[in-house]
Amino acid sequence: YTHNWPYDEDAGNRPSAPVLLWSILGVLGLALGIGVVLFAHGRLEASKAADPSPRNASVLTVEKLKRFVATPGQRASYQFFAAAASLFGLQVLAGVLTVHDFVGFTHFFGVDLAEVFPITVTRSWHLQWAILWIVACWIGASIFVLPMISEHEPAGQGRWTNGLFWLFVFLTAGSAIGIYMGPQGLLGGLWHLLGNQGWEYVELGKLWQVLLFGALALWCFIVFRGIRPGLRRFDPSSLPTWLSYTILTVLVLFLAGFVATPETNFVIADFWRWMVVHMWVEAFLEVFTTAIVACFMVLMGLTSVHTATRVVFLGSVLFLGSGIIGISHNFYWIAKP
Repeated sequence: YTHNWPYDEDAGNRPSAPVLLWSILGVLGLALGIGVVLFAHGRLEASKAADPSPRNASVLTVEKLKRFVATPGQRASYQFFAAAASLFGLQVLAGVLTVHDFVGFTHFFGVDLAEVFPITVTRSWHLQWAILWIVACWIGASIFVLPMISEHEPAGQGRWTNGLFWLFVFLTAGSAIGIYMGPQGLLGGLWHLLGNQGWEYVELGKLWQVLLFGALALWCFIVFRGIRPGLRRFDPSSLPTWLSYTILTVLVLFLAGFVATPETNFVIADFWRWMVVHMWVEAFLEVFTTAIVACFMVLMGLTSVHTATRVVFLGSVLFLGSGIIGISHNFYWIAKP
């Protein structure tokens, strides 16, 4: 049987009995899963009355914003938002160049841009910068929110954040240059270390990949030292704890990208490269996104702590439960076990 639509009956492409069976079981499993989630939601809602945490913070107003004074760490976090906006613009530009190459429209004012910026370079830039500007946004957002959660900022937080920012700038610029030089043979035997590893979404050279892991580790350290006062006052399922969980898992899951080497069997290397895309980006970063957005909504007075915590918990169950199973449909298309 084929997933082509419409399927060709003359070629014998008719749904087989196993296809029908597992399709029906899949629908029933979906209904069962929805029922379990709704049951858990109801049980958590019933426990809301016994929760001693405050219902809602006061709603954030313009007057409160005018009285707001940023801490050194918060001021340092602004740089990440500027970097994210710049990378987003560059990503769009790289995407435009890539699309023009696809359709064969690369000559501008007598200059063939495909020779100046080959499609292997522009597409790699487009994919890599997409990840980096998203990471920059979440690094900035998490550092900005820390003093609001713990009501305290440790000394030196601004210096640590500035150091993280310049490390991020260095690895971003270095990887961009390496991605340009590597595929054109300008780095010789150093192509794997400084250039382009050749794996989709893991284009950056191994050195830049190590520096990115170091940046994520430093981010984890900055967040932990900033959120530590809040961890003393809250239980293991509180929003500050969830934020710590998710940032740590983002750091650990990035290690999947280090498995592939030029000598690694293709199936093994591509499997772990795939894990970076679908597990690191599409699963654990989504849980972090849910946690950080929940923190902001509580601080703005748009929801209660109990409701936000419940949503983060249920979201984590869905992302890491059904989500991990669901993204395995990619195994079919890439012939993985």
